[in-house]
Amino acid sequence: MVVLVVLSVLPNLVAQDTLQSEKDSVINPRIYTLPLVETKEAESLGAQNKKNGFLASPFVFFKPDTDLLFGGLGVYYFRLKTNENFKQETRLSFVQTIFEYSLKDQMDIQLGANIFLPNESYIAKGFFRFKVFPDVFYGVGNNTPDENAEHYNHNIFIANTSLARKLAPGVFLGLEYRYANTYNIDFDEPTSEVLDNVTGINGGVNSGLGLIFTIDKRDNVVNATKGYFLEFSKYVYAPKLGSSFSFSNVNLTFNKYFDLGKKQILATNTVANLNSGDPSFLFMAQAGGERILRSYPMNRFRDKNFVGTQVEYRRHLFWRFGMVGFAGLGDVFDTTDQLSWQRVKYSYGLGLRVMLNRQERLNFRLDYGIGRDSRSVYVTVTEAF
Repeated sequence: MVVLVVLSVLPNLVAQDTLQSEKDSVINPRIYTLPLVETKEAESLGAQNKKNGFLASPFVFFKPDTDLLFGGLGVYYFRLKTNENFKQETRLSFVQTIFEYSLKDQMDIQLGANIFLPNESYIAKGFFRFKVFPDVFYGVGNNTPDENAEHYNHNIFIANTSLARKLAPGVFLGLEYRYANTYNIDFDEPTSEVLDNVTGINGGVNSGLGLIFTIDKRDNVVNATKGYFLEFSKYVYAPKLGSSFSFSNVNLTFNKYFDLGKKQILATNTVANLNSGDPSFLFMAQAGGERILRSYPMNRFRDKNFVGTQVEYRRHLFWRFGMVGFAGLGDVFDTTDQLSWQRVKYSYGLGLRVMLNRQERLNFRLDYGIGRDSRSVYVTVTEAF
């Protein structure tokens, strides 16, 4: 039996995570800026439109990469002063800390800040993360066999900072600096042929500068029913920036949402993660996870590039319950001639939704995905895209 436990008396914060990449990886934080469940106290606090305060909540999730995962979060939220000529009040800013621990002895500590400057002319973000993470490496490529599995442990410290300017409503352009120091990498079989010519097996520093352009026209960033989201980013990692690895990274995400009526939504998601140069294996593109190609563990397939697309049908059933059906295609590759119908990763499945917060449409998510020789269960909150 899979059980999700989330306790909260959180006030109603509006989740606005524009410029936050949707790809779940070693560099991207888990963001909870919403009340996870509604309570009378939360509704009362929300009605008061508080300018600042503190909230906390424990949680339990399940994913194939981590097994059972539990932890807690704390958030201090505040609102900066708005100019009298600005039509809307500046949105809430927050500083957030998260602690996670899994039954696979994986520990993850995060500290993040999302600050809307007065009149929302700029958004400033900071993110720090420390992970002790036992994991499995199957080699590089889209056809690596299960017997390649090499167990290893590693530590990683991450520090990212960004500043984005609002060009128009829902349109942002920003700069981001990313730093990641990977160390104490310890493979059970360090002489394995699977590790031959693999970049980054001894650790090192990723240090890169990037540009992010975002157009966000969704009606709700947590659970959209109409509109679209487009984000393009490019990062350059180079020795001149203090990086041990020299490569560039380009990302593209496009989501489109169609309201079919009668509480039915059709959502599409297309993702590209492209690398050139010589990235560390930990920062290569990956196929799978809780967001796209659900059924494959995120650590199972990796290479320089990933391209994938998926479609999801969402339908309200009754009261707070809903269901989804999803299907997707995608794969990792070095060069395009490595893509083939015999190897492409597919995923399809069904999911149950329980609305935890009706005002912000925040859902508990239980998904069961089936892929090529792979099946997985995911228990978490928020939609896949």
